Amino acid sequence: MKVCVFAGTFDPITKGHEFVIEKCLEMFDKVVVALGVNQDKTPMFSLEQRKQMISLAFSGEKRVEVKEFSGMLTDFMRENGIKINVRGIRNQDDYKYETTMERFNRDMYSDMITLYIPTPNDLVYVSSTAIRNILTMGADASGYLPQAVCDYIKTIQKDK
Repeated sequence: MKVCVFAGTFDPITKGHEFVIEKCLEMFDKVVVALGVNQDKTPMFSLEQRKQMISLAFSGEKRVEVKEFSGMLTDFMRENGIKINVRGIRNQDDYKYETTMERFNRDMYSDMITLYIPTPNDLVYVSSTAIRNILTMGADASGYLPQAVCDYIKTIQKDK
């Protein structure tokens, strides 16, 4: 079985993330979406909310599995027997950052292979940071989020 991991904080999951996962599904039998817990970040959405958003975005797809992790991605991959690390690339800055991280990661897990998936032109400016800013200002972010995620966020906002 061909399995890959796509890791991030997904705060929230965007159409860019969705695009990368959909491309992974074209190449792999299973995609593990590794939801990172980073103690240095204060997410807008709780871990459970982010997990729920990813699950909703891919509710009809049994080949997408959401797992949370903390610590090193390389440890998570080794513990789960995964060798392929997929990264979405929007621009040169992403490429530089991801290439640097790839070299450190490979030093720690020599079996790891990193696969870069460039996002399409209409998504190169979409980031979770930008979306959080839009949401914080009370503006409509629906053009940048999977529909199921938009619906879920509206539910959360009503409950506040």
